[in-house]
Amino acid sequence: MADVTIVPLSEENVQLFAQTAAKILSEAWSFETYRKQLSNPDDYSFLALCNGEAAGFISVWCVCGEAEINNIGVLEKFRRMGIAKDLFDSAYNAAKAEKWYLEVRESNLGAIKFYEKLGFERVGMRKNFYTAPTENAVLMAL
Repeated sequence: MADVTIVPLSEENVQLFAQTAAKILSEAWSFETYRKQLSNPDDYSFLALCNGEAAGFISVWCVCGEAEINNIGVLEKFRRMGIAKDLFDSAYNAAKAEKWYLEVRESNLGAIKFYEKLGFERVGMRKNFYTAPTENAVLMAL
């Protein structure tokens, strides 16, 4: 059985956090960008550890009661274990936002389905929002 632990982004794990994001996202932020989040009072970022190994992460900003999921991801070998839900729940409980927003690649049907299970609804589209490859973003809100 997998032992999953969700921990907040910290000085001790920011390097691991950035490395994990880079393995998951084609357009991951730099180590320095994640490090700067440590001093951002509006940042709610968490790292998932599975049996002590980095498994995924979430980055959320919450301003004036509105939260934006910047990125969320789980390494492929750790998917379908509920880790993404655990990450979202940790951010949701910490941020205490009234409204939640995110963008997701139009072709990422698995992620869209996941967000819909969490209660998000499609509310719009951003044309050519993503690069590498160029793709529309579906806007979702909770």
